[in-house]
Amino acid sequence: MAAEKLRDLSQPIDVALLDATVAAFYGTGSKEERTAADQILRDLQNNPDMWLQVMHILQNTKNLNTKFFALQVLERVIKYRWNALPME
Repeated sequence: MAAEKLRDLSQPIDVALLDATVAAFYGTGSKEERTAADQILRDLQNNPDMWLQVMHILQNTKNLNTKFFALQVLERVIKYRWNALPME
């Protein structure tokens, strides 16, 4: 349920849920939780529309690891999809 809510990018991402997922990935969870968090974060990074959520995440999180994740998403778009971005 939580994973599906994060993967639904048709509305602003739930930053508190993203913070919890990032925290689970960086070690506050069990091995199974880290594995699940890793998969969710990879899915988000590979979503072509995730970059549209970066500003919302940066404005609404205080978690440095979540900010780092958001900036990694933006970096990937700039490096690999720059020419595919809309002009506006």
